[in-house]
Amino acid sequence: MILIASNSDKHFLHSSVVLRHANGDSGEAEQLIETILTEAAVAKRRVWVSSVLFAELRPSTFVSGRFATLFDLTRYIRALATLVTPDPNAMLRVAKLRDGKWLMPGDGNGAEGKPRSMALGDAMQIASALWVKEAIGVPDLEFLTFDDWCSAAPGRGDRLCRLHLQDYAVDAEVHADAKAPVRLTRLEPVAQTQSQPHSAPAG
Repeated sequence: MILIASNSDKHFLHSSVVLRHANGDSGEAEQLIETILTEAAVAKRRVWVSSVLFAELRPSTFVSGRFATLFDLTRYIRALATLVTPDPNAMLRVAKLRDGKWLMPGDGNGAEGKPRSMALGDAMQIASALWVKEAIGVPDLEFLTFDDWCSAAPGRGDRLCRLHLQDYAVDAEVHADAKAPVRLTRLEPVAQTQSQPHSAPAG
């Protein structure tokens, strides 16, 4: 078993991390997320988020507490994080990621498993993180995310687990495009024990 923990001061936060933290629902991860955001505010860390986050700030799911209003939350995010909005080239990459069929061996019927697709929001955020890593040149970028689907029972739904992309086989047509998100360091924002890292070695 390998202990996985955050080792970088450069983070791309999936919207799940920001939303859970804002609603006081980040559990054991609360201290690390608070540290990341606090240090980002004083330029000790660099943080990026996708602008798609703002499309997920539904008033009906907002819990007043850490932030009194949605306006306070959005102002806070804009003050400490760099927003990334996919350009046309990045959006074409999103389309390729969504078009891929990711296969988990033994998941569902048949030896090859049940094909799963990457959700639009996830593909946009992963493509944005890859843009930061590749175009800006941040090789040690960490993509921090929560993903409840990773613990779902086999065969439940067709969602793709962001944290375990390396465990899926991808159809040949998008194999080259799938390598980049697999190599992207993907972690939950807590120290935890896993059978293998959430990123594949280069090669």
